[in-house]
Amino acid sequence: MTAFRSFDVKDRHLSYRPGERKKAGKWEAEGRTGRSVFTLSPSLFPLPASPFPLRSHGHPPIAIGFLVVWATTRCQLRCRYCYMSAGDTPEIDLDVRAFAAAARHLGLGPGAEVQIAGGEPLLVPDVVEDIAARARSLGVTRVAVQTNGIGIDERFVALVKRHRLAVGVSLDGPPAVNDRARGRSAEVLRGLARLEAAGIPFGVTAVVSRDTVATLPDLALLLAGFAQARSLGLDILRPAGRARETDLAAPAELRQAFAALVERLEWVNRHRRAPLRLRELAAAECGGTPGRCPGESGRGAALTADGALYPCASLAGLPEFQCGTARAPDYARLRRGLPFDASACGGCAVAGCHGRCPSLALLSKRAGRLDCLLRQAASRRPAADGDAITPSEPEDPEHVAERPF
Repeated sequence: MTAFRSFDVKDRHLSYRPGERKKAGKWEAEGRTGRSVFTLSPSLFPLPASPFPLRSHGHPPIAIGFLVVWATTRCQLRCRYCYMSAGDTPEIDLDVRAFAAAARHLGLGPGAEVQIAGGEPLLVPDVVEDIAARARSLGVTRVAVQTNGIGIDERFVALVKRHRLAVGVSLDGPPAVNDRARGRSAEVLRGLARLEAAGIPFGVTAVVSRDTVATLPDLALLLAGFAQARSLGLDILRPAGRARETDLAAPAELRQAFAALVERLEWVNRHRRAPLRLRELAAAECGGTPGRCPGESGRGAALTADGALYPCASLAGLPEFQCGTARAPDYARLRRGLPFDASACGGCAVAGCHGRCPSLALLSKRAGRLDCLLRQAASRRPAADGDAITPSEPEDPEHVAERPF
């Protein structure tokens, strides 16, 4: 039996024989048999250059809690503000062996969440099937698919039921508005109707832009007609890819639309058996300490279709944020996470809030300010019973996709 101290890993994974003592390295161990792996933080325990080989001994030195997987870069749509410029970039489908390598190296297992996105993942159902099956075999707690809804068919319905997948659909407003922003709204609504007929609960995510913000309350009314619609989440537009700063909503419009949306949902939920819940009302209460965002705390990652790793999907494609690849992760960069931005928190009265979305703040100061405004608006509107859910424990965690990652 070996007794040893374990330290947080920063950038090295070193092997030493038990029973040895290394004063310069600030570690010690004792034991009679076998070998032990010691992971040390050079920032806390400076080490000289090691003569020992770097090894993992089958134990990944990291445990990612939330992984976004881009199944493909292909998409049937050309959304005006797609941050990955889907449709205008080389068409790449994920090699499922890359996901297997990422799962192994990133320590995916019980307690973790996997979100399959793209591009449009339903264009590569075999890839989705493989990812879902492998994730479930590893004991991953929650597997979700984020889709534009166009490809929802009987095969997808069967896949959802077989692997108990959560389903999130992107829809930015009533048909006329969504057609201008994304397109093919009638097909999306037919996809929602298929989920409805199959009894599969789903969530909807709407990108908030200058073209969609005013019709958010109308989107709530549209979703009210679907008994299986369970949640609505708002994503502030990310000025990347095809999106521009000029596409962002005006602060006053966002504040007014959010208030109207909450009021509309309160009315809707008085007439529904299962409430249609607003993600942002729960997020306002998550606060406490920095680190609610998995990417910020070093426990999140995004795997792109070409096998690259990033701390957040919103930053994919930016070389300065790449964290190695599925087969050779940069553990130190992943653990570092994203900077905690509290630059606007000095005069903020929102209790418990830990600061704006780190990816948004990195991409655009203006988008970051809109994120703050949304948090403030949500925090000043107490959630009524049934109006909010916690991001980690949705009403039906096997079906409702909540993450905006």
